[in-house]
This record gives sequence, C-alpha cells and structure tokens, in this order.
Amino acid sequence: MNRLSKFILILLALSFANISYGFNITKEDRLKAFKNSISEEAIGNYEKAIAIIKVVYTDNPNDYLVNIRLGWLHYLAKMNESSVKYYKEAVRISNNSIESLLGLTYPYAAMNNWSEIKSIYKKILDADPRHYTANLNLAKIYFNTADYLNSKIILEKLQDSYPSDYAVNLYLGWTYYYLGSKTKAYDHFVTALIVNPNDASAKEGLNLSR
Repeated sequence: MNRLSKFILILLALSFANISYGFNITKEDRLKAFKNSISEEAIGNYEKAIAIIKVVYTDNPNDYLVNIRLGWLHYLAKMNESSVKYYKEAVRISNNSIESLLGLTYPYAAMNNWSEIKSIYKKILDADPRHYTANLNLAKIYFNTADYLNSKIILEKLQDSYPSDYAVNLYLGWTYYYLGSKTKAYDHFVTALIVNPNDASAKEGLNLSR
C-alpha cells in the first residue's frame, strides 16, 4: 500500500470517528447530564446547568426534552430571547404540545409580550377548550387590560368546571364588581374566602360589594 492510499484511509477513519461521535452519547450519559444540570439549577448556577445540557444538545439538537430544558434554564438565567428560541424548537419537535406552549409564555411574559401570550393561550384552547391554566391566564390578561366582558365570558365557563376554585372566584368577583354587578361579585368573594379565609383581596372585594 502506497503513502497516498494510507493517507486516504487515515482521513476516512478520522471522518468516520467524527461522524460517529454524535452517537456516543448514551442514555446513561443523557440521564447523568440532566441529573447534574438539575443539581446546578437547585443552587442557582443556571449558566453551569445550561452548559451541562449544551453538551447533550450538540449531538441531539432535535431532542424535545433537551430543548424544553434549555428553554427553562435560559428563562431562569434571564436570557429570554434564547429561551424563546429553545421553547419554539420544543414546540416544533412536539407538534405543539401544550406543555411546551405554556413554557413559551414564561419568557414572553418576562419580555411583556402579551400579544404573543394571548395567541399561545388561544392556540392551547383550540386544542383543549377546558384547559384550566390557559383559560384562567387569558382571563387575567383581559382583566388587567380592563376588558371585563371578555374576562367574564372565560371565567364563567371556567367556573362551571371549577365551582369552588379560589382564583376563578376571586377574579370573577372583581370582574362582576367592575361591571357593576355587586350582588354577583359578593357571592364569588364569599366563595373565595371560604376556600382562602385570610385572602386580603377577597376581603376587600367583599367589603366593597356589600
């Protein structure tokens, strides 16, 4: 075998080694990386937690759990644009899973991008009209922008499914109050206080609705 042939074989071997490297991350390695990353997150070392998962990401860019983890960690580290990027990848990979869509609302909320958040909640509700979190948070957005009619529509439907829920009754109480229905507001503040007797907001609403 001449020198040229040997050189070509060496190049092919090196090339194969580099191509195969992506398959060297075993399930055990992946599990260990997540465990170590979670440990770093627990003590507030978000950048180190990210770096640990990035090693896995390099060889697994289409791994749903890796992307959603990176979305969460970048959100904790206040790197919101990067968080959006990874959460969007998780949404794409999972074909619009509800948990990844909910995750995407976190960095958008930190960026005060409420129009995107409303769109996300509406997308979730298209798939699951009774979804508790999407309904409640969308109602809160309407409430906080003084759109009490839309808030009432959502909260009334939600209350049919969760009659004793504290948050639903509290927000419905205030919504009715601002719409001028003090009797209905009073009833919902009472329910909220039955569930959470020391709640200051429900107590205030109750006194104003008497």
